[in-house]
Amino acid sequence: MAVDIDAAIKDWVGSPPNVYIKLKKTLDDPRSSFKEFSAIIGNDPSLSARLLKIVNSAFYGLGSEVDTITHALGIIGTEQLTQLVLATSVMKEFTEIPKNLVSMDLFWRHSIACGVAAKIIAASLEERNLETYYLAGMLHDIGSLVMYKKFPEQCEKILERCKENKEHLFDVEVKVFGSSHAKVGGKLLAGWGLPPSLCEPVIFHHRPKKAKEYSLATKIVHVADSIVDEMRLGSSGEALANPVKQEILTDLGFEELPIKKFENEIKDQYYSAMSVFI
Repeated sequence: MAVDIDAAIKDWVGSPPNVYIKLKKTLDDPRSSFKEFSAIIGNDPSLSARLLKIVNSAFYGLGSEVDTITHALGIIGTEQLTQLVLATSVMKEFTEIPKNLVSMDLFWRHSIACGVAAKIIAASLEERNLETYYLAGMLHDIGSLVMYKKFPEQCEKILERCKENKEHLFDVEVKVFGSSHAKVGGKLLAGWGLPPSLCEPVIFHHRPKKAKEYSLATKIVHVADSIVDEMRLGSSGEALANPVKQEILTDLGFEELPIKKFENEIKDQYYSAMSVFI
């Protein structure tokens, strides 16, 4: 059966994380101020509390306590805080995914670990805007949640087939649906008005050579995904660790999958992130 992606994502595209959309509009308005940002976030007390918890955690490693959203904006900036809002809001958007398909706890563990690994790899390559790499890594499998919710019976058969035949989820999805969780996820993020710097790495995280504008970010998310698969940090439902071709590793300056190089750093930041996101 071929999947109509636009129909599959329709419900979620129609209801993007509201606070994020408001912040994005404010961010795009050159006349906006920290005060307006703070007011938007302040209207959601639970979100405010969670953001302050994240900013004050070891994940950020700031020297002094941040006690207001305005203070947080002054330290980490409007763009980073807007992306954090999206990361925390998306986790609330997807509920009631059938447990026989995936454990949501393990799914978000895998997603957070991938975000952390992508951020660490990007930092090692002296890239800037590290939060964008974190967010792309964290959201790379969001399309799986749409497919699990929309096509639970078919997805259950696909997951069983992957486990029994030792096939990769992406490959079987393309054979069965004519599309994949990667494409569904990228289209959803684009429907929410997210920038190509996030959408492209999500769409092509299993086929990084197809990325054009954000090739480096896509390769980084691709490698991060494989690393956390091998480290067994959470699970998105995949039966096998995703393979990485040597040429992709070479493009990033690695001789082999850099698990040993980054393992301790990934674990440290992963457990810090886990304590505040989940």
